[in-house]
Amino acid sequence: MTEMIMRLDRTRKAFGGLVAVNDVSFDLARGEILGLIGPNGSGKTTTMNLISGALRMDRGTIELDGEVISGLAANRVARKGVARTFQLLRLISDMTVTENVVVGMAFRPGQPWNEEMVARSRDYLDIVGLSDKADWEASKLTYIDQKRLELARALALEPKVLLLDEWLAGLNATELLAGIEIVRSIQKLGTTIIMVEHVMSAIHSLCDRCVVMNAGEKIAEGTPSQVLTDPLVVEAYLGEPHHA
Repeated sequence: MTEMIMRLDRTRKAFGGLVAVNDVSFDLARGEILGLIGPNGSGKTTTMNLISGALRMDRGTIELDGEVISGLAANRVARKGVARTFQLLRLISDMTVTENVVVGMAFRPGQPWNEEMVARSRDYLDIVGLSDKADWEASKLTYIDQKRLELARALALEPKVLLLDEWLAGLNATELLAGIEIVRSIQKLGTTIIMVEHVMSAIHSLCDRCVVMNAGEKIAEGTPSQVLTDPLVVEAYLGEPHHA
């Protein structure tokens, strides 16, 4: 029997008259990669913001390992075991690559600030392929390497659940293949992942399951091949009815 690590139950968030997330429910199995997909404006990032505590939901609950985390501030959600990357990079540009990762480690519960943190930061830089640039200033990195650094900093929290918000966006074909391998290696470490992504080749390659959203609602759930051939999903993406 599959063990669940996270559960969203009828989560809802409205901004004035716009219902961005409308009673969305799904479970997340321990160790899986779940794709959260849908057209622009479908409520995916808002759902990620609800999970991470960046936004308060209007109703519903989110549980992590059986404990309700909805309603907690974002820093407390992070301490419970949820880390994330953002569509817009949020690095400390005048600090080194290593220092950026150490900052992430400092937010772990009970973590003393010491030299061991610097040594441990190299482990996370190894995972994302940045150990050779550990002493670089973050502002000097290329776009792909800045994305790698943000991911290393998220991993430094040693999260139970990692939220990737379009982490593979904007990469060329070679970088995309490298990025897919990095995500796969993180899963092999035992980290559970939810990824919002528009790159369908990555969804097919990486995701065990997908939840599809449209206009704030969940419209499909299943394997990538199942949901991407679902007429409702095809219509949501293409904007017209699908005829087999």
